[in-house]
Amino acid sequence: MGNDRESPIVLLIRALPPAIVGVMIFQIAIVVGGLVLGAILLGLFLDVQLGTRPLLTLGLGIVSLPLSVWLTYRIALRTIARARAAYEAHLRNRAKAGQSDTSAANQAGALPASR
Repeated sequence: MGNDRESPIVLLIRALPPAIVGVMIFQIAIVVGGLVLGAILLGLFLDVQLGTRPLLTLGLGIVSLPLSVWLTYRIALRTIARARAAYEAHLRNRAKAGQSDTSAANQAGALPASR
């Protein structure tokens, strides 16, 4: 029986595929950046229209921060579910490959040796 253990680096890459993590980082950057920037721009616009100069800008900016944290959390949970599904698929494929190797070895061992 061979060494079936994978190195910790390989396990990390299998558990958190770089493509899935990259998409998560991109989503977080777009959502958080858009939310904070949108809140500040909306606050500036409303402050100019209503004459409440820093009040609405600060208020909307502060309100956007916990909302950004919550959205980041939701995106991370969704990414973890995707990464888990990818890792479980990898484990299933690896188990199937191991079963086909052992069944081939069993079949080879069951065949009589020809001389």
